[in-house]
Amino acid sequence: MSIKDLLVVLDVEDKQAPAHRFALSLAHQTQSHLTFAGLAIQYVAPVSFGGEYPYDLMAQAMEQARTTLEENYARIRAYAPEDAPSDFLVIEAVSGLANARLGELARHFDMTVIGQEEDSSTGDDNGFIVATLFGSGRPVFITPYIHQGPAKLDHAIVAWDGGLVAARALAAAMPLLERARRVEVVTIAPSDAPVDELPGFNITRHLARHGVPVELRQLAPADDVAAALLSHAAETGADYLVMGAYGHSRFRQFMLGGATRDMLRSMTLPVLMAH
Repeated sequence: MSIKDLLVVLDVEDKQAPAHRFALSLAHQTQSHLTFAGLAIQYVAPVSFGGEYPYDLMAQAMEQARTTLEENYARIRAYAPEDAPSDFLVIEAVSGLANARLGELARHFDMTVIGQEEDSSTGDDNGFIVATLFGSGRPVFITPYIHQGPAKLDHAIVAWDGGLVAARALAAAMPLLERARRVEVVTIAPSDAPVDELPGFNITRHLARHGVPVELRQLAPADDVAAALLSHAAETGADYLVMGAYGHSRFRQFMLGGATRDMLRSMTLPVLMAH
């Protein structure tokens, strides 16, 4: 499978700008079409609100949001490469439903590119990311809010634990891994693993058969998996990380597994995730 159809999130406050530059570069390198989805969110007055409901103000706010999103998209197109075709649409939804609408839309694309939320203190606040990861069945390429510049795809790290979501993430990343100059499959040794056991050998053999320049690395046991992966990525100068997104559903609300939550909170390089 190739990557030819990318969804990109566009917000009113333009906090997704680093992700936009990344997405434009990714589209240029993969010759993909970009669809920018603008999020116009209608915030509902609380139950405690007194007096006549401000329908006119709500309508004006939505119209202003649409206008701002159109202006943001026009600004992106002004510096976008000519060979990166794109279009624009608006998701209009009341607060609380926009997440689900975005996840449903993302099902129709090869991949979604979205930026980490700068004001997230726990990782659980990344509502749009979580909704897209768990609501689309498609991979999500997440860029840190500190990210600058284009997408670099030469050196990838694949976090591998042999699980289902790790396999899905690797499969989603395969078109990019085949373009890389260096791919590291990284495992983290469990504290009780036999000394002579080397998990990850079979998947590196699989990648090698696809012509991927792959090598296997086993890191020392670590309580904080995200920190161990990010530290290794920094030491080796990796361009991006591939990993599965773990979570579980309770009352239809997805809650993140520890490593996924920690990665969304502290990521320092782009991360391709899939669930």
